[in-house]
Amino acid sequence: MDKQTLIKLLAYKRWADTATLEAIKRIDPASSAKEHHLMLRLMNHIYVVDRIFRANMAGLPHGYQALNTPETPTAEALITAFRESTDEYIAFITTLSEDEFGKVIRFTFVDGGEGEMRLMDMVNHILFHGTYHRGAVGWLIQSCGGVAPKDVLTVFLRDYQS
Repeated sequence: MDKQTLIKLLAYKRWADTATLEAIKRIDPASSAKEHHLMLRLMNHIYVVDRIFRANMAGLPHGYQALNTPETPTAEALITAFRESTDEYIAFITTLSEDEFGKVIRFTFVDGGEGEMRLMDMVNHILFHGTYHRGAVGWLIQSCGGVAPKDVLTVFLRDYQS
């Protein structure tokens, strides 16, 4: 996959994460407390994994002890955090040469196990990992009477790509 495609997919990720969190904000936490909390936990998990992988790509410690945080951020806080995180990914990807995507990165999983992945595979992971969990959040939004976003790539490419 070329650099411009990755940047486009990261822009799609930013858009889909934001649309999902905006839909969560429209769910009444008083009438759907358990589901609302679970939606935020799932979205926070995506964010934490994004940050863990970004730190691993940079060869830096990420500071996480688990794949989620003890506290649950608000949807508004997550909108800001996701935007900043994805913008950081885009800036990072922009600086790379095509050859650097094949670089093998060694890291330690939060459970202590050792791992290694090519940089391109790490970027693909953060792109596809979030899609899986946003789908679950979409089902939860609908189960609470809300309208899940149409967060498919074709809609993004047609309506929102700048």
